Amino acid sequence: MQQCNQKQRYLFCLKCVSKEIKIAKSSHTLRQFLRVGYTLYRRKPEDHSEIRLEEAPANRIPIQQIEFTKLGIDNHVWREQHRIEWTEAKIIYKKQHSRKRLLNDQTCNKCPGCFWPVCKTDCEGLKIPTIHGFECSILRLRPPSEAKSFLNITGRFDVIIILRALYLQKADSQKWETMLNLQDHLKQRGPNTKVYKSIQEKIQILEENYLTPLRNHEKETGQSVLPQISHDTINRIYGILDVNGTELAEDRYGIILYPTASLLEHNCTPNTIEIIDEKDNFKVTYRAALPIKRGDTYIRFLCFFKKSNVFCLLQVNTVTSIYTQILWGTSARRHDLKKTKYFVCKCKRCQDPTELGTYMSALRCLGTEQEFCGGTQLPVNPTESNCEWVCNKCCIRLPNKDVMNFLISCISNHYLIYPIKHSLVQLYGKEVGIEISNQLLEEKQKLCEQLIDISRKLDPGNVRLSLYFVVLLNELFFVKFKKKKNISEAIKEILTILDESKEILEYERNSTAGSKLYEVVCQNETYFRNWIETENLTFLLV
Repeated sequence: MQQCNQKQRYLFCLKCVSKEIKIAKSSHTLRQFLRVGYTLYRRKPEDHSEIRLEEAPANRIPIQQIEFTKLGIDNHVWREQHRIEWTEAKIIYKKQHSRKRLLNDQTCNKCPGCFWPVCKTDCEGLKIPTIHGFECSILRLRPPSEAKSFLNITGRFDVIIILRALYLQKADSQKWETMLNLQDHLKQRGPNTKVYKSIQEKIQILEENYLTPLRNHEKETGQSVLPQISHDTINRIYGILDVNGTELAEDRYGIILYPTASLLEHNCTPNTIEIIDEKDNFKVTYRAALPIKRGDTYIRFLCFFKKSNVFCLLQVNTVTSIYTQILWGTSARRHDLKKTKYFVCKCKRCQDPTELGTYMSALRCLGTEQEFCGGTQLPVNPTESNCEWVCNKCCIRLPNKDVMNFLISCISNHYLIYPIKHSLVQLYGKEVGIEISNQLLEEKQKLCEQLIDISRKLDPGNVRLSLYFVVLLNELFFVKFKKKKNISEAIKEILTILDESKEILEYERNSTAGSKLYEVVCQNETYFRNWIETENLTFLLV
């Protein structure tokens, strides 16, 4: 990324890009441009897998949905069948079937200062301000009669979220300003919304238990601990975290704030892959998942500064990510983005009724009471909220509000069917002691190839479906190895499948699921190559 000499990094002023500025000829062009909002770009085209961005978390941010946690460095606590770990970046939520222990208010280890649960009472992180020391000094200000009980604090993790965000103004003013410059969408989260009411309840709990005692402490001591702790500031921080936070996937659930990475533009077919390294303080790396040529996108960058507004229209190639579920249909994706990120998507996939030829939202036309049709119904204009759906065979039209009543007529490629098929293809041939029949073997191969074709179209860069994809390739390996009709071609096909699987998992090996799946692929390759040697077929490898 190039850096503007006069403004902050990744934002470019008029002077710095004067040679590349394209002046808008009409207000219509400018309005389309403004709807894009903030984003990042690169002036030079990049090859596949080239690093575009690396960034460490802005702060240690726990998630809001977890019920219990411990604070410190090395923490392990079990509640029912789930384990919660605290790291320097955030809280992670993961399943743990081997141990079971309830977090008890009376028996768990507690911080000697604030009485919140900790990994161990002598943990060195309890005294380090950036880990627990600072928040401890505020948590202990709760009224003495209630300080020793943390379990009766509703939204207790929102307390930690906000305290750690507020601490940035004292620990790192540059990060604090960077965070506050992110979009909060407060207009869309106004008093008449459910999210506003929920946030106000959390703020009230925070103020009554901790911020009011903090203000009293500041008056008594004459020291300013946190200058900015107003109601509006906290409300804004909630908006920033909700809109810009990155969610963890797999068997964990957490939210991390990456200020620069949050500027990536959304696209339902993203061109970068996101890699979060758990072993390196959850540093995120974005690599080009697809070749990106110069000029792929024309107007995609808004250069905005508080003191002076500068709008730059540039010939650039856009860096994109995805902020919703890639396996959802267009209507579900757009609804999710509007509800959680407060924008509507009009990417190529969203505008295509067939969703890039996958028919992920298509319905089977039932025809009339007199005659069954069997055609395919698709939305006329998917980006319109109340568009009609029309059959490609009988031309019957359905209003959008009635479409959900016909989900029983989903075609085989519908996005609600995909996860069912993905599970089914893994079950075929897994019955203990029962050999899979040729008929089921053919059905398994057909399902694998169908789902692989859909996955390639939806995620050509293997950004979000890499694990799904490799599971399908692994099942296809099972089918090809079982059949072995044309042994010469079969060996080549199987080795190609194994090589592709390892290539796809190259950037997933730092994750738990990715590393386990990579190990399975390697074991399959070893087993297959040993079989080739045993059958004296090594000459076919030449």
